[in-house]
Amino acid sequence: MSDHDVDLSSIRGDWYFHMNYLLNAVEKTQKHQMRVWRKVKAAQLADGSLPEDANDLIDEFTEAVRMTHSFMDDFAILRETRPPKKKAKKKAKKKAKKKARKKVAKKASKKVSKKTKKKAAKKATKKKATKKKARR
Repeated sequence: MSDHDVDLSSIRGDWYFHMNYLLNAVEKTQKHQMRVWRKVKAAQLADGSLPEDANDLIDEFTEAVRMTHSFMDDFAILRETRPPKKKAKKKAKKKAKKKARKKVAKKASKKVSKKTKKKAAKKATKKKATKKKARR
């Protein structure tokens, strides 16, 4: 991926796609690297050396390591070209603020109505009590 110059303007438009692609490529390359490493370790002789027919495995492992290294360079390029976070539009912000104000006002009106209901209930009980006393 990093063998040639990268057109950064084309990446900026689809940065998240490229980042996901790169993450997937790194993951697959590392898995392949580990598989080849296990084969190299299995081919190892008792004294720790490798037989001459293991040269293909070593070349394959070296290539996998180089690929992983080149992907790390691409990570650095993508990190530098990360697009800024999008800000909410003014209309959306105003709408959200207006909605929040309505919610607060609605809650406040409910609280007031509960208080007034309680006061009204107390007054009504007082009136009933005074009427009963007056009848006696």
